[in-house]
Amino acid sequence: MSHTHLSLRVHLVWATKNRRPWLDPEWRPRLFACAETIIQRKDGRLLSAGGVRDHIHLYVETPATISIAELVGGIKSNTARWIHQNFAHRRDFKWQHGYGAFTVSGPDDTALRDYIRNQEQHHRERAFAGEYLSLLEVHGIDYDLTNTLD
Repeated sequence: MSHTHLSLRVHLVWATKNRRPWLDPEWRPRLFACAETIIQRKDGRLLSAGGVRDHIHLYVETPATISIAELVGGIKSNTARWIHQNFAHRRDFKWQHGYGAFTVSGPDDTALRDYIRNQEQHHRERAFAGEYLSLLEVHGIDYDLTNTLD
């Protein structure tokens, strides 16, 4: 076979440092556009983006040429730089150190896109900590509660 064919879709989640409510709704769409540009430059594709004041969700088709850690690192560092450059009141902005990355199969695609698009509504009922722990449990990921939500 002379071509590489890849369908690797990942749901990425991470929070602001100390879950500070720094992601203003007025400019969040521009943040997602910035993330999309970064992902495209790395030959990936942003399928859906959403979030609230203290965390984001990105549904990404990852490229075959880099690791998920490299992709996430590029998104986090470049979006933090973009925030610093564009919003003087956010000069101290930082993302948390870690992230969640969860594989997505074809049948889960539509439900995940809806879930990500409706983050504001979803978080009226459930805090980030509960949401994130639920994702870890659904995907069968072991975690140490003392270090998981830092």
